Amino acid sequence: MRLFVGPLVCAAAVLCPAAGAELSEEYRALLGAADARQSDAEFLETANLLATVAPGGRSDVIAAVAELAPRRMDVLEAWSETAEPAAVTAAAGPVAAGAEIAEAEAESAAAARTPAGTAETAGTVRHWHGYADWFHPYHWDGQAKLGLAIDSGNTEQSDYNLAVELSRPLNGGWGFDGKLEYYYTENSGHVTRDRWLVEARGEQPSADRWSYFIGSSLEQDRMSGYDYSAVLAGGATYHPLDSERQSWILRAGPGVRHRVPVGRNGRTRWVMELGSVYDMTLTETAQLSSETTLLAGPEPRGEQRFKLTTAISEGWGVELGYRVKHEFDPQPDVEPTDSRLDFSIVRNF
Repeated sequence: MRLFVGPLVCAAAVLCPAAGAELSEEYRALLGAADARQSDAEFLETANLLATVAPGGRSDVIAAVAELAPRRMDVLEAWSETAEPAAVTAAAGPVAAGAEIAEAEAESAAAARTPAGTAETAGTVRHWHGYADWFHPYHWDGQAKLGLAIDSGNTEQSDYNLAVELSRPLNGGWGFDGKLEYYYTENSGHVTRDRWLVEARGEQPSADRWSYFIGSSLEQDRMSGYDYSAVLAGGATYHPLDSERQSWILRAGPGVRHRVPVGRNGRTRWVMELGSVYDMTLTETAQLSSETTLLAGPEPRGEQRFKLTTAISEGWGVELGYRVKHEFDPQPDVEPTDSRLDFSIVRNF
């Protein structure tokens, strides 16, 4: 979705005072909206417009981008090869003396090449060529989880769980979230759990608190009576809460679910995916999360997850998780409800 910022920038230039050592809140809000919705080319156009009306010119814009949208810093590298745009003096305020203007232009040009506090970050990142740069670690955030429990003696049991969660912004305002999970339990030589799950979801903000999503998942649970099951759905999300301490996301949309029972042909059914994700910051180091998913349709399924994560040092934490899944139309001789309690070490990256 293209964000038209020309009229907004002109209006902000009239309403915002010219004085100030950094970009105003109105301009910062425009940059944040542009980062969420625009491609790189459109974002550069917006940054150029802001640089013509901001009192500090490009240097203020660069500092704000480094704070609000660091992934866009490489987009501003084009400024090192172009001159500073002329300021919109009629809107921004009275024209300074000629010597002061020349000095400000020189400082802005130097800041565009080596912005304070950001030169090291932008300069040390070496992007990969072509489509390979999509996988560059610079663009990604995420966490890895590992849990292990081995009992011997009167009880012979091995229990493993592994999970990797990834996220990154995409051009055009889209965001990507992916997840890989694997659980394995062996008790006295018998496998009682062998399950893996892959999920991928894309989301694009729209207007106000609304956004669009498209998501898919592929799951294999050998104890559920199915070789594998897959879900593809798309729809809308709504953010009723979005603050520093709380976040609540609701989603709904139609889709399809394909399941292959063991030793039988697969079948595809339509579903309506309904979901809720609630996050709450309990303390500076503890966070509680709750995720609910309901696949409504001919063969419905419900799933609930709770997570309590506590940070123990920079980048490291521990997580206590509980998951319960209920199949309303289970396979013969298979329990409809399956639950699991896990304790994992978490590494953020």
